Amino acid sequence: MTGSGPLALGFRDAPGHLLRRAQQVHTALWSREVDDDLTGPQYTTLLVVAGWPDVDQSLAGTLASLDKSTVGGVVARLEKKGWILRIRHPEDGRRRLLVLTAEARTRLEHVTAAAARVQDLLLEPLRPDERDLLVSLLQRVAFPEPAEVSKGAPLQEITGLEIHSTPGYLIRRAQQMHYAIWNKHFGGELTSPQYAVLAVVAAQPSDQSQIGNRASLDSSNVTDIVARLVTRGWLRRTSDPRDKRKAIVELTSPAVTAMRHLTQSVELVQSDLLKHLTAHQRVEFIDFMVRVSRIPSDTVNSLAAP
Repeated sequence: MTGSGPLALGFRDAPGHLLRRAQQVHTALWSREVDDDLTGPQYTTLLVVAGWPDVDQSLAGTLASLDKSTVGGVVARLEKKGWILRIRHPEDGRRRLLVLTAEARTRLEHVTAAAARVQDLLLEPLRPDERDLLVSLLQRVAFPEPAEVSKGAPLQEITGLEIHSTPGYLIRRAQQMHYAIWNKHFGGELTSPQYAVLAVVAAQPSDQSQIGNRASLDSSNVTDIVARLVTRGWLRRTSDPRDKRKAIVELTSPAVTAMRHLTQSVELVQSDLLKHLTAHQRVEFIDFMVRVSRIPSDTVNSLAAP
């Protein structure tokens, strides 16, 4: 990239950002529609426990695309809520298998109806044929090896959504792929939300509230990110001449110098994320994700915990 290249990548051109925004929309819709005090990852874990035999916590995490630290919390909360039990493996006393409680099996059908409604609402901005195509494209992004999708079929019949055809799950899994690719390119030196803040400020110096709205970040995350980038010497705060109670955040000279190099790396991340799509499919994918993530902001009024 030359010195005349863009200082920052626009959010519409960043599938990683669109995935994060779509996941926020899905989470908010789920919180509104599902009334059984369950999150999306918790529901996926229930499907895994119901659909595969001899599932312990480790296998549940693998099948539900949850890392070790996350699946531990998810299983503990499901156990506390009375959805699952831990039982001793009949042939290996050191292993604890996860099974649904009788009440969970009864309630699963009701939750599944609500979960299906969430998926329909998420894809409402798309035509029916576009919805099927987006699911297909999400599968290719979320599972770079096609065989991985077929391996995800449950081994026993259950009352529940088919995980690997569920948009909300695929969006979360695709976002995990984005995170892994981002880490490969940046090695912990810069996070995706940090770049999003830099991109907002590069386009226009803003106060923290404006940054959060434009970057789709909550206020606590913006506060932490801005503080870290100020300490790093990439952002500075100045008093807002129109309102002395507010601080305007802007790029420092070192950040301006670094931004085009950072943006080049960010473009590589986005390209790697969509590398299994053709050029035409990439255009379609981004168009679909823009529309899915544009559900009115008043819909996204509360985000459920993981």
